Amino acid sequence: MEIREYARPKSMDQAMHLICEEHGTAIGGSAWLRTSTKTVMLGVDLCDLGLEYIREFQDHIEIGAMTTYRELETSPLLDSRFGKIFRTTVSHIVGVQLRNIITVGGTVAGRYGFSDLNTTLCAIGARVVFYPNVEKDLSSFIEKGYASPFLIEKIILPSSARAAYQQMRISESDFPIINTAVAWTGTVWRIAVGSRPAATRICRNAMKILGDSANPSDEQIEAAAAETSKETQFGSDIRASANYRQKILPVLVKRALLEVRG
Repeated sequence: MEIREYARPKSMDQAMHLICEEHGTAIGGSAWLRTSTKTVMLGVDLCDLGLEYIREFQDHIEIGAMTTYRELETSPLLDSRFGKIFRTTVSHIVGVQLRNIITVGGTVAGRYGFSDLNTTLCAIGARVVFYPNVEKDLSSFIEKGYASPFLIEKIILPSSARAAYQQMRISESDFPIINTAVAWTGTVWRIAVGSRPAATRICRNAMKILGDSANPSDEQIEAAAAETSKETQFGSDIRASANYRQKILPVLVKRALLEVRG
């Protein structure tokens, strides 16, 4: 990747101007961006905007767009509110050095099909906040994108949830063949599936089968797991066929549901 011009804005307004009016490319950790061969005419470094934080409020938790995977992995706050799911989600990703670079905002903005984190965030019911103060459901953004140039400020999570993440990989640090995350939010069940190999989708039919009880029956869990493979679209790539992904998914969903139900 070649960057012709480099800017390091000191305010969100300045960053937004550079991205929207000067057609700049936002640079977070640039872990994936740097592997590209394209030329970036204007790189906009977001490191001075104060977006690296995990904060608790009365009814929600906010994660700044420049927060790294390593900070998610080692956060006592996230552990206390969501259990081990964030550690489980990101620990497979290469090594600590890379997890100290990859940012939450970069992952969400990229809407990557191979993303582990986007699947977990969608299952928990996260919302994404675009500057200035435009809030959208994360799963909707992952599916539909955004109509104009944007700058992600933060991710909003509910105050807590019981959640679990499952995945299948060829090797420990490879991209996932298929992944899933499930969550009991306290009122509803949520199931997300990613690396299909396309980007994360919510399994709404399967979620309805589980009902509104925190303790669905074994039969409901079996039925919901089976339904995910019916309502999810799969594709083939160098890692696995669509048929293989379809057969593996219900097993992973069942494991995650049983883990959350306890």
